[in-house]
Amino acid sequence: MAEGIIRDVVILVVGLIGGYLAAILAILHTPRWVSFLQNRKLLKTKKTRQQALVVFNRIKSFHERRSDRYAYYILLSTGSVLSGLVASILFGIFFKYVWDIPIEIGDAIILILATGFVLLAALLLTGIYETARQLERFDDYKKEFEARWGPIDA
Repeated sequence: MAEGIIRDVVILVVGLIGGYLAAILAILHTPRWVSFLQNRKLLKTKKTRQQALVVFNRIKSFHERRSDRYAYYILLSTGSVLSGLVASILFGIFFKYVWDIPIEIGDAIILILATGFVLLAALLLTGIYETARQLERFDDYKKEFEARWGPIDA
C-alpha cells in the first residue's frame, strides 16, 4: 500500500512539473512555431505554383505547336506499356509460385511492387488523357489556371 502512495505522489510531482514546463515552453515558442508554419505554407504554395506553371507551359507549347505533343504521348505510352509489362511479369511470378495464405515477406514485396507498377501505368495513361483534354479546351484551361494561380505573366 505504501508503494502505491509513493507511486501516486511521484506521478503527481512529475506531472505538475512537466505540465508547468510544457506551459512555459508553449508560451515561449508559439510565435516561432506560427511563423515557421506560415513561412512553410508560403514556400509550399510558391513551389506548387511553379510546378503548375511547368505543366501549363508544356501545354501552351503544345498548343502553339512549338513542341511536338506526339513525342510526349509516345514517351508516356511507352512508360505505361513497360510498367504494365513489368507488373504482369511480377503478378505472374506471384500467382504461379504462391499458393499459401500466410504470405511470406518476399512474396508480399513482389505483390506490392506489381501493384506499384500497375499504379504507375495508370498514372502515365492519365497524363496522356489530361494533356489531350487540356489541349482540346485550352482557352478554358487557361482561364481556370489564371483563376486559381493568378496571372500567368506575373
